[in-house]
Amino acid sequence: MKKIPFKILLVFFFISCQNQEKFVDPSAFISEDAAVIIQTPNLKDLQQDLENFSFFNKNKLTAENHIKNVLGFLKKTDTLTEAIISISTSENDKLVYSLLFKDQPKFQLDSIKNKSVESIKAEGHAYQKMVLEENTFFISTENALIIASNSEEKLIQLLNEEKLLKNEDFKRVYLAIDPNKTSVIFNHQNFKDFQQKLFPNLELQNVENYADWSAIDLDISQEDVSFNGLSIAQNSSNLHKILQNPGTVSQEFASITPVNALGFTAIGYRNPEIFLRNLKKFRGDSVSNAIDEIILKTQEAGIIYTEENPLFGIKTLVNIEATDLISDYAELEENYRDFPIYKVSQPRIFEKLFSPILISKKNNFAAAIDEYLIFASSIPQLRELIADYVNQNILAHQSYYKNSQQKLARESSILIVGKPEALKSRLAKAVANELSEEMNNLDFGEHKLAILQLVEEGDFAHIHGTFVAQNNKNNSNTKTEEILSVSLEAELLNEPVLVKNHLNNQMDIAVQDINNTLYLISNKGMIFWKKKLSGPILGEIKQVDLFKNGRFQLAFATPYSIEVLDRNGNTVELFPLEFKDEITQPLSLFDYDNNRKYRFLITQNDEVFMYDKNRKSVKGFDFRKTNSEILQAPKHLRIQNKDYIVFPEKSGKLNILSRQGDHRVSVKESIDFSDNQWYEFENDFVSTNAEGHLVKVTQSGQVTTQNTNFSENHKISARPNLLVSLSENILKIRDKELNLDYGLYTEPEIHYVNDKYYISLTDFQTQKVYIFDSNAELLAGFPVYGTSKINLNNADIDNRPEFVVKGGEKEVLLYKL
Repeated sequence: MKKIPFKILLVFFFISCQNQEKFVDPSAFISEDAAVIIQTPNLKDLQQDLENFSFFNKNKLTAENHIKNVLGFLKKTDTLTEAIISISTSENDKLVYSLLFKDQPKFQLDSIKNKSVESIKAEGHAYQKMVLEENTFFISTENALIIASNSEEKLIQLLNEEKLLKNEDFKRVYLAIDPNKTSVIFNHQNFKDFQQKLFPNLELQNVENYADWSAIDLDISQEDVSFNGLSIAQNSSNLHKILQNPGTVSQEFASITPVNALGFTAIGYRNPEIFLRNLKKFRGDSVSNAIDEIILKTQEAGIIYTEENPLFGIKTLVNIEATDLISDYAELEENYRDFPIYKVSQPRIFEKLFSPILISKKNNFAAAIDEYLIFASSIPQLRELIADYVNQNILAHQSYYKNSQQKLARESSILIVGKPEALKSRLAKAVANELSEEMNNLDFGEHKLAILQLVEEGDFAHIHGTFVAQNNKNNSNTKTEEILSVSLEAELLNEPVLVKNHLNNQMDIAVQDINNTLYLISNKGMIFWKKKLSGPILGEIKQVDLFKNGRFQLAFATPYSIEVLDRNGNTVELFPLEFKDEITQPLSLFDYDNNRKYRFLITQNDEVFMYDKNRKSVKGFDFRKTNSEILQAPKHLRIQNKDYIVFPEKSGKLNILSRQGDHRVSVKESIDFSDNQWYEFENDFVSTNAEGHLVKVTQSGQVTTQNTNFSENHKISARPNLLVSLSENILKIRDKELNLDYGLYTEPEIHYVNDKYYISLTDFQTQKVYIFDSNAELLAGFPVYGTSKINLNNADIDNRPEFVVKGGEKEVLLYKL
């Protein structure tokens, strides 16, 4: 027959809970070759719970059909309560089920068309052979304890009381189970053949060797499964012996495991000396060596499973630096986001460090991340891990992990965490070929994690596990995530910006390096082109549609020119527009009526010049000089359908001009300007002065000063109906104040995307980016790593905005909100 799929085991795991009174020693008739033994107080409830469990409702499983075929006769009975089911393997590739009942099942056979019942006497025993709808089973009729099996040979063996299980450790775990709950008992020594029926392509050596016997009591609801139990290990070859007596710890490997990982396996030990002694004794290794010192400085180790090669990690003791553990075995390769990455000179040492309980390979590189030392096969894999760690995009911060932890012990010796949905493809490879497609199509719904925890205590271990559905409300899929990292040939000169791509209605990234090379990069990381410019770009890159055909060009100023480049990086005809005198402010680009009749303004110390798309000076714009140096690039503001050109000068004069360059608003009062820009707010012009006061100028030129007690290095930003300020560590959004950690912050910037306001700022000191909504709420997933101001927009085809920011010295990062 075909090999039985792995879900038979899962089916038996998820059985219902009802009260039970022990019947007369049914465990005396369990076969010694049993691999799995299930004890339930009510078999009818078992069947009902299998029907109700949401996971089985969502997935029509081959295992279910097999169970219904093999044990389908149970549905034809009207009384089924206490029962023991044992499962063993036969030589002809068949799973053998033996059922022990206290009471004789009463069969209702009238409605069955294809049936036969045959009474048999053989080897001194009387029993019946029943064939119900092509399913055959055998049931004894002579004893108070009723025995049924799908194997006639097994039934006779049990009736003859041959090859029965008589094991003291089994009796110990059997007495430990809760008689009022459904329980599952595992015989680890017999598990290998059983496992081969379920996972023919998977090696589970550690499961087989961990202990002698394990037993768990199940708690089942319609959505959730949790279990508690114990393992007993008397054999010196049991892996349990390695973790016997060194104590337990609060395992924190989830704090280094990325959210997109498949899961992890971790071990922990409070006393590394005892752990090392156990490990060496188990391996028969009596000689001291250099790697002993590494283990003595750790208290946790584990493997993080990813789509690529797995990562191996160790956590040091509180007073030990992770870098100290690697210094004699590796050389520094690079620093990534302030974390060192090493090339390991002796990787085989670390491969065998925790063998056989943890085995890792390809430990060619290592990163020291706070108290963790993480090994990987490649540097990009470590960079990605560091990025997730810095951005707190890790498993420990997820609500579904925190919820699952509530059902576990606070400290443990072994912790195994898996993400079922992410593991489907590997599960498909592990089962028999005919079941692969079924595995790939599994629907785990809101069951985010499966967790197994072992807490060692003497010669046994407590077992805890969860398979819990999570609430959709607490597990939004819109958490901020880093989606792109691009390394340039040289250090970045300015902040990257998002620019429109008219070919796909998405956005690309434009950035310049210190060699004055301009890059255009897709939102997937492809570098379209790079172009060496005559100088650094002043301010941000603008975009224009000079030919009014929906094709966008890049426009910007360098110290001596106005440049316009097309989509392919070619200079547009008539450009560049070059100057002998230096341009001292970023390019000002005006499109007064949104009709693509662009005006290019440049500032040269105390002079302003305006040009059209044909490089000609705009007739009718008569303003030329100020009486002192212009402090900021001219800015276009439209208030109540009136156009204003605003810029301050060093003398304290605020110029507010018309389109023609005339003084549209006369501001007679001199202002001691701060470094803040001028904005439109509530139909006035608003900024601050050097004393930290808010300055408002009406459209009639009246100046009012509000004592806001801002600090010397305060910063503000505004939109017509939104004012944001930052003074010291106090961020104020409208009327709400937030106390930030002290740091070195950029000015808060207001972004308007998809009809929502976002307020961003970056702390250069901690290299963290913060984004708040207009209600002063920090967005989920923040802060994240970044070393510059951000540029935020909707860069791809979905509705979730993205932002681009500088990462490392040569690195461009793209995040999705």
